[in-house]
Amino acid sequence: MEIFVTRLNKLLKENGVSKYRLAKDLKVSNQTVLWWCNGTNEPKITHLKNIALYFDVTTDYLVGLENENGTKIR
Repeated sequence: MEIFVTRLNKLLKENGVSKYRLAKDLKVSNQTVLWWCNGTNEPKITHLKNIALYFDVTTDYLVGLENENGTKIR
């Protein structure tokens, strides 16, 4: 979970996307995104997929199964 929180916050910052904007674009509540960003809750698989599509990354990257270069982590 910690890797997801770190990577989500990094993607938001790097892309200049606010938590409010992400919530609006993904059609979830602001509170939901805040919980994802501080590690209170994990996203459902459908939301995880939508986050990956939104930032053009893989779900494996978001959950720490691959690094920034796309190399699988064992």
